[in-house]
Amino acid sequence: MRLRDFHYKALATVTLWGMAAGSAFAQGTGGNTGDPAAPLDFLRTARQKAQSSQLNASNIAQGGNNAGIVISIIFAVVGIALAGFSGVKLYKAAQDDNAREDSGRSVAGLVIGSGITILGVIIGVVTSYMTGNG
Repeated sequence: MRLRDFHYKALATVTLWGMAAGSAFAQGTGGNTGDPAAPLDFLRTARQKAQSSQLNASNIAQGGNNAGIVISIIFAVVGIALAGFSGVKLYKAAQDDNAREDSGRSVAGLVIGSGITILGVIIGVVTSYMTGNG
């Protein structure tokens, strides 16, 4: 054995002795209880926690329905705002003959805003009707 490789041998020996001592210490101090029912108790506890969980299909479906209703309400509000803003712009453009605003964009905004509002309301009503919440 070479003298320069001695520290590798010492390190390997200390590592193996430490692992053996750690394993023996864990067995001697209750690290392994040896209870054959421990896996069954763990499984029983896991099943009880799963049964009491709120993460089930009906709660997920109800959350999805609520999210759909909120999204349809948001679309309806955005559509009303767009239609109202475009209606005001169209009214101002119709009142002032020298207006620089293009009435075509206001008409398009009014139509698109009304369409978004109608779709939002129809989707909201259909969603409520189909899910039985309305």
